[in-house]
Amino acid sequence: MTCNWIIRTGTNNSLWAYTPCKRGFNYLSKVHTVEQIKPTYDGCECPICGKPIECNTELVVESEDKE
Repeated sequence: MTCNWIIRTGTNNSLWAYTPCKRGFNYLSKVHTVEQIKPTYDGCECPICGKPIECNTELVVESEDKE
């Protein structure tokens, strides 16, 4: 089992993750670009539930493609 984070953008180019284990969005303070998300967070232990993290960046990639 993994903790599936859904990544989205916020204001001022911030990045946030929707975490299903604690409903809501949590600020991703360790990264500043979309390319840094998976290498930084994928496979790491979720600080909320302890399961391995799997990041879904589809929403962020789609929004970049539209710009």
